[in-house]
Amino acid sequence: LGSDAEVFGTILAGYPASGMRLTWQHAEGLTGIKVGDDYNYVPPDALQRTGIIKTQYPHLEGIWSWGDKFDQVLLLVRNPRHAL
Repeated sequence: LGSDAEVFGTILAGYPASGMRLTWQHAEGLTGIKVGDDYNYVPPDALQRTGIIKTQYPHLEGIWSWGDKFDQVLLLVRNPRHAL
């Protein structure tokens, strides 16, 4: 996104095997915004550049480093009935 864009920050947090790839592909297709990834590298201005970041839940390092930079979180979880 450009520097003049108003960004409403969203994190897509997915539990393992919950269909995260399909979710972020749909998010990109519907919004036209490239979804960023927090794996291995997140620049300090990630929110200003993407607006949407995907991550895993629970996070591998067990930390929440976003503070209050995002306005909403979408937690994607498999149907527990099918996961057992």
